[in-house]
Amino acid sequence: MLKILITGITGFIGSKISEKLCQHGIQVIGLKREKSDTWRCNDFFEKVDWVNLDIENKWKNIIILKKPDIIIHAAWIGVEADARDDFNQQSKNINFLVDLLEISKSIKLKKFIFLGSQAEYGVITGRISETAPTEALNAYGATKLAALEILKVFCKRNNIGWIWLRVFSLFGEKESPNWLIPAIIRNLKEVSEMDFTLGEQAYAYLYIEDFSNILYQITIKNVESGIYNVSSNEVHKLRILIEKIRDIVNNKAVLNFGVIPYRENQSMHIEGDISKLIKQIGEIHFTNFNVALQQTINYCNNI
Repeated sequence: MLKILITGITGFIGSKISEKLCQHGIQVIGLKREKSDTWRCNDFFEKVDWVNLDIENKWKNIIILKKPDIIIHAAWIGVEADARDDFNQQSKNINFLVDLLEISKSIKLKKFIFLGSQAEYGVITGRISETAPTEALNAYGATKLAALEILKVFCKRNNIGWIWLRVFSLFGEKESPNWLIPAIIRNLKEVSEMDFTLGEQAYAYLYIEDFSNILYQITIKNVESGIYNVSSNEVHKLRILIEKIRDIVNNKAVLNFGVIPYRENQSMHIEGDISKLIKQIGEIHFTNFNVALQQTINYCNNI
């Protein structure tokens, strides 16, 4: 049986990946802290082989004994907006990566999958490919890029397959309530008026269910080492998206577009070219966006 270690398993992304792998009969080893809130994992909790990260350095030895075939590194400290320019906090992610790489070397890991970010590109103004130059604008993006270089060099020197996924905008059930789509849904349930920018931004939002399917394909197929964008194949103007949510949640709410100015270095068209990924895993089936949005709203309305 294929064994996969997942870091960040209790988060929005990690939990969905883990659920998908469990559904396909893959043995998931979940790395968590003593006080981690595992509510997102309730439906598959008993299927996970849990390892406590707080057992000092013993967790490393435990992972070595379990000898996973693949590591999916979804954990990252400092993803919230107020922490993205905190170099001290972001740098802690490097130490954890090095620990995982040392484990990878000792067990002769087959494949290391790392969840990078669109933030590595800096300002994005259209459909962007992996060959585009990177120009991080904050500590978060810069540290991701530093981690990429460490991963790439280490894996090449130790004959470990490595896959760096530049993840674009995601949404769906169980997303943290302070992110854009769930925050709008929640606020429109409580207020009759909201202020926004002009809403001209176009984002390629990818449904979390589709993302987890992509990750499953990457784990089971012989994907070449390298950097891959993971994005939806269609963009949605933010204004139209917000209006759709308003019409479903509270059709009497007033939306004041243009009241809030765009932030400095605002990306106006964020979309990843996924042709390189498709060549590796085949055509990707995307859930109809309106269906995915309705399911997300239904979930938010029921919590």
